[in-house]
Amino acid sequence: MIPAALLRLLSAGALLLAAGCSSVPTRDDFGPVYEPANFRGAALWPESIRRVAVLPTHDASGSLSPEFTARYDSIWRGALDRTHRAEFISVPRPTAQTWFGKPTLAASDLLPNGLLGRVARETGAQAVLFLDITQSKSYPPLVLSFRTRLIDTTTGETVWMADEIFDSAHVPTARAARRHARANSNGPGDHGHGLLQSPTRFADYAFQAITTLLPPRTAPAENISPAQPATQFPVRADR
Repeated sequence: MIPAALLRLLSAGALLLAAGCSSVPTRDDFGPVYEPANFRGAALWPESIRRVAVLPTHDASGSLSPEFTARYDSIWRGALDRTHRAEFISVPRPTAQTWFGKPTLAASDLLPNGLLGRVARETGAQAVLFLDITQSKSYPPLVLSFRTRLIDTTTGETVWMADEIFDSAHVPTARAARRHARANSNGPGDHGHGLLQSPTRFADYAFQAITTLLPPRTAPAENISPAQPATQFPVRADR
């Protein structure tokens, strides 16, 4: 028979081992978190949009190298795929250069004539998604701001858009990022640790936070409240 004192010791060891194998909340996790709200769009995801062409990330800040800007492409695409709103297909930079004469296009610009029709013909997509990086600070405190715009290739209308800034120096934003990391990670260790020193992991949090604001595919049980309007770029698109 195992002595009671040894049983207590074994139980305590098991608890410590379990704690070491998963992310656990810390005191910094408790409190308000940042919730992005500067978006505008349809109440529901249009049933006609089944495939979305994702254009290469555009540097709207004018301060990033093409190589650095391109790093955001796969992170953004990963966040989009997890939404299950549609089939998202990436348009490579060389392809964009061939089609439009430049490797990236800005979400805030008026669209060149024929752009939407070209994308629809070449990809079979019913919508085009733009992403502009407006600020990126890759050393602590990390900052990532961007705008994104979803446009129907048939009508030229903006289906959804958002414009946000994520600043890790803002305590509720940092708290939201750590909670996100702990809630979406498996394996040993504290997955919130070091996140605010990693531009890639911070971008993953920011992009996922924005993609949760995409229109839902089905209406919730309660009434849908109107989205807050985006104010920093126009909604018009050339047809």
